[in-house]
Amino acid sequence: MAWLSRNIPLEGPLTLSPWRRMALSAWPTVSDASVLGVVELSAAPMLEYIRREGERTGVRPAPLHFVAKSLADTFRQFPDVNCLLRAGRLYRRRDVDIFFPVAMDPKGWDLSGVVVRNADRLSVAEISRELTSAALELRRAGDTGFQVKNRIIGRVLMRTAGFFLYTLNLWTPALGFPRDAFGSAAVTDLAPFGADLAFPPLLPIARLPLVVGVGSVAERYGPDGKTEKLLRLGVVFDHRVIDGVYAGRICHRIRAIFADPERHLSRDAT
Repeated sequence: MAWLSRNIPLEGPLTLSPWRRMALSAWPTVSDASVLGVVELSAAPMLEYIRREGERTGVRPAPLHFVAKSLADTFRQFPDVNCLLRAGRLYRRRDVDIFFPVAMDPKGWDLSGVVVRNADRLSVAEISRELTSAALELRRAGDTGFQVKNRIIGRVLMRTAGFFLYTLNLWTPALGFPRDAFGSAAVTDLAPFGADLAFPPLLPIARLPLVVGVGSVAERYGPDGKTEKLLRLGVVFDHRVIDGVYAGRICHRIRAIFADPERHLSRDAT
């Protein structure tokens, strides 16, 4: 293992519109630039797609995996949001990788995460299989990959690591952080907590442009008196990286995938 190497394969910097350049200078931190939104989707086509995938592959995906695949495909279609903000400029990532938080123990005492690499090239079932396998191995090894010893050291380490890993785009095992530990975007499952909707925060050190909280599938009465199954996504994005135009494109793309998964997620879909 090399002592010092590149952290993330990047391209760029990007040439930006005046409005996107203005956004980069308008908000100094991700906390200031965070935008929250709700996307409510009909869940019936997704659930039917998941059922067929289970029959076909023997792996039963969950809505979490379907949302991750939808998001990965959306980032592939709009590569200018699959970016890293560093030194006041946006650099496009070469790959689409999705981060999933993972509870290391039943009590939730320790938390880590798994990055599914090249998620846009995987099927929903393959994402489910890879995430399950990686989470089990992480728990078995008992190593979170994030070695923060105490609060004071943690603050210094986080700032140092953020500058080293992302501003300089360099990685060394001496930092105690995995290489490219957070990927392109994050998807977290709210269903185990019984939550229909929540807004996961954007972790400053991760420099993610977007995180999605996947709620529980719920039923609601429609105008015709019949019940319909709905899934709500709590979306938080960094306005410095994703402006209103791209936020709209992302929402429309995800809605299209949910409305017709077979068309958009089949192996030969373009």
